[in-house]
Amino acid sequence: MATTPHELIQPETLVMAGLGALGRPAESNWTAEQLLAMESSQRETGYNAWLSERISPARKLFDMRHRSCKKLKYPLEKLPAISVIITQHNEQPSVLIRTLSSLRSRTPARLLREIILVDDGSDLRQEHLARILDEQFRGLVQQQRLPRQLGLMQARLAGAEKALSKVLVFLDAHVEVTRGWLEPLLAPLLENNKTCCTPVVDTIDYETFAYRRGKPSRGFFDWDFNYVQLPLLKEEEQALPAPHDNPIMNGGLFAINRNWFFELGGYDEGLRIWGAEQFELSLKIWLCGGRLLEVPCSRVGHLFRNGGFHAQYMKTESGSKAVARNYRRVAEVWLDEYKDKLYANMPHLTHIKVGSLKKQKALRQRLNCKPFKWFLDHLGRDFLEQYPMDEPLDFAFGAVQSLAAPTLCLERTESAEHPQLLPCDEDLMYPKLEQKWSLSHFRDLHSSSRCLEVHQQHPNAEIWLWQCHHHAGNQFWSFDLNSKQIIHGQNRAEQRCLEALVEQRKVVANICDANNLRQQWKFGYANEKLLEDLWKNIPQ
Repeated sequence: MATTPHELIQPETLVMAGLGALGRPAESNWTAEQLLAMESSQRETGYNAWLSERISPARKLFDMRHRSCKKLKYPLEKLPAISVIITQHNEQPSVLIRTLSSLRSRTPARLLREIILVDDGSDLRQEHLARILDEQFRGLVQQQRLPRQLGLMQARLAGAEKALSKVLVFLDAHVEVTRGWLEPLLAPLLENNKTCCTPVVDTIDYETFAYRRGKPSRGFFDWDFNYVQLPLLKEEEQALPAPHDNPIMNGGLFAINRNWFFELGGYDEGLRIWGAEQFELSLKIWLCGGRLLEVPCSRVGHLFRNGGFHAQYMKTESGSKAVARNYRRVAEVWLDEYKDKLYANMPHLTHIKVGSLKKQKALRQRLNCKPFKWFLDHLGRDFLEQYPMDEPLDFAFGAVQSLAAPTLCLERTESAEHPQLLPCDEDLMYPKLEQKWSLSHFRDLHSSSRCLEVHQQHPNAEIWLWQCHHHAGNQFWSFDLNSKQIIHGQNRAEQRCLEALVEQRKVVANICDANNLRQQWKFGYANEKLLEDLWKNIPQ
């Protein structure tokens, strides 16, 4: 009988030997009933919880490190022991146990003093989890339960206050650390106790639990407060796998000196649930006398939930308000005059009540923190090239409406791999964020920081959503005002047109045919004068 996502099952009766071993996709000849159970669990949790229960909680992983990392030696006798802070709210037991198992098996015992597991007001039955923790992790895992959900930031603060070690390592409840992950993360802290270190965050697939290597990068945020990744600077690329400056951390996986963390005030106590916390802490570290590094020799796999799960939360009134409130608090305290650029792109933030900011502004003054301009000047020299303060006008923007099915518009959801065709927002010129597209001066077609890409030339080629790179190539798009076609590619011989597959509610790329109604589109607004010059100085 299929199991529901929240059923608590003895893992020893479910684990399938070898499933997902070494980080390979966990695949088998699943029955129709099992596939339905997977779909159900994914809707409930954002990942394939049914499958997770059948993968070993102590599965082995390939050694993902660069070969140079394996040769490095670290002074274990000098490295500090750590307290790991993990918070969870209704986390699936199998995923959490896999997180803890990877920590215990891949961390030197003398460096792992304690794991503080903070239950942030879970309302699911977790007796089974409590029993496993007591039987298998006694003496290592310290459990702390909050009576109600306070949110990620406040739960982390509660755990950090109880920590006994001089160094804190914050991790999510759905990660798998890899071999040799900790030593390189701690070494830079010996040189400067105001350094914060982040690992390279690899991806654990939410459907198959396949482990995929990430690339070293520099985090930033754009003028819509989306987290974006910038390539390494030339000198950083040449120095790999040495640690490099990281302007903004990716989420919340990091190691930091306990005293320095609390000197910075920890997280802003006014931030709610989750969202923008990594922006706030990263800015505090840099502007108030510290340094944030990404350490390529340290790799941690993170189980990212599917985009639809996050989209459901953001569509709720409480979810969208909490994130918007967090954004404005960070902007008001840390962005100085540059907050106006953010508000120009996100005017709704100016109507959000954020509560008192006295404590945060006093902290900034007490620590004699630098202005945000210093951050841009020292860490964003290439950021402003891609995201200028005075951006050139878009060739077209707004909803992208199918003329073959005028009730349908192009839409993307957070973390989705492909765009969809869904019912159009009422306002086509200024639609909801998921249907807000721009044909930019880079000649890319993007929604927030996600660009449309085409990788192949065959019929019905898939359209992908990828991080915008602003270097044309597979992200080059144009719009023909006469034929109403959205055209991919610079080389005329290889161009393909965006085509609506109305019945499947998806889009593909096919050879351009001006008489094909499915290849005809309308933007919420098209700047006809600018479009006349779209190909100016562009080789074909």
